[in-house]
Amino acid sequence: MTGKESLFTSKNTIFAAVIVFILLAMIVMTGMVTPLLVRVLSGTEISLGSDYFNPRTALPTILLTVILTICLLVSSVRPRSVSMVTAVFLLFVVSVVAISPFSNIAVDMAIALVVPALIATTYKIWLTVRDKKGYGRYRGFSAQLIHLGILCILLGVVLSSNMKIEGSAVYETGKMGAGNSQDYSMKITSMASRFEGEPYQAHQASSYITRIDFDIYKQNRYTRSGSVEYITDFKWGQTYTTTYIHRGLMEELFIAPRALDEGKGEVDMYVRVVPFINLLWGGIYIMALGIIALLIVEHRNPHENIVMLRSSGREKDISFFEKRYEEIMEQEIRKLRSGKNGREDT
Repeated sequence: MTGKESLFTSKNTIFAAVIVFILLAMIVMTGMVTPLLVRVLSGTEISLGSDYFNPRTALPTILLTVILTICLLVSSVRPRSVSMVTAVFLLFVVSVVAISPFSNIAVDMAIALVVPALIATTYKIWLTVRDKKGYGRYRGFSAQLIHLGILCILLGVVLSSNMKIEGSAVYETGKMGAGNSQDYSMKITSMASRFEGEPYQAHQASSYITRIDFDIYKQNRYTRSGSVEYITDFKWGQTYTTTYIHRGLMEELFIAPRALDEGKGEVDMYVRVVPFINLLWGGIYIMALGIIALLIVEHRNPHENIVMLRSSGREKDISFFEKRYEEIMEQEIRKLRSGKNGREDT
């Protein structure tokens, strides 16, 4: 094996992944602790949002995804082919980012990194099911499910946060509103108000609630109906709203009222469409399933690790020690025999 190929081993890639993961965790932890320290030391309130975390975690996340993908390839591809496959993988990433098919650097990078990792993980699952049996199969399958879930979460977060469409518009009761870039439009069908709760001061109730019913259209075709409520709380002196959420197979639709004018029958509605959000939820469920399965496998097979070590190519080490033990015993026996023969001669 050449020096270049010797760098691509499971031990090296796992070590590199751990180092990058620790770096990523330190960046996140610093961002979480900094507002607390500033508040304690100076009394100033600060908040660190996505503008702080995204630029600082982007590079470690990219490196971690690349290293984990190479780690999967190392254990599944012949040693002489690892460097070539790695080069092809990196060339694919650079090509996708350069071409930019989605016109969004974050989406392009996510697709270029995660899709090959998903393919490698799926291939690893297939090899595990095909080649391993018993404890090794169940343990390997559970671990790969965790990897698959993490990749789905990563892809879902990037796609949903960078491809979401949001905006607000004023809708008049009985009239079709304008659609957004996702071809959604709404029509307010009715507005009805009521008092609710115990009387409070000069008010006949503690809150005043307006229910807003609407129909949702996609590409000018009716799809479903929904309702939200705009609530004015006299007791606490604030207003708040309920929300409408519809989670489809490929996207999530979120609707909430911002303000209303009962006299004119108008409602200012906030609409947000988040595509590929189910990749995030599905990834969480897959990862949780893999963790539970791995815990069950480890609990039910506590002694199988020894068996796996013996069946993973260490028979040679065991046989070496057995032979060495036999040689030592033969030497001791010969010494005893030679000593016994010497006493008989005398």
